[in-house]
Amino acid sequence: MGKLLIILFSPPMQSQNTDTVFELAKAAVEIGHEVTIFCDIDAVYNLMAKQILPEQSTPVSKLAQLIKQGAQVLACRESARIRGLDIRNELLQGVVESSLGRLAELMEEADRVLAFGP
Repeated sequence: MGKLLIILFSPPMQSQNTDTVFELAKAAVEIGHEVTIFCDIDAVYNLMAKQILPEQSTPVSKLAQLIKQGAQVLACRESARIRGLDIRNELLQGVVESSLGRLAELMEEADRVLAFGP
């Protein structure tokens, strides 16, 4: 199967982009595609572990589900740092620290690249 790279720029709760990314990635993983989601700029807020709420579907709980299903979720190190987020202690378990340099490599390796932003 193919490699799908999804770049997310949107913060949680301000648009349907995160929900769209979740549904698209979930469907791709279920049919066997390798899926990577790169969260950049305000999208790193989608990865804050404190936003997991019992019995409520939140962007971070949806991304946690994707990680469990085998999707790779990356957080831009600089975007997180500039926003005061500690990748190792504040973000969802399983999120991988990354960089724009790595994003360029992922874009080269992917069969398809989709970007969702404001």
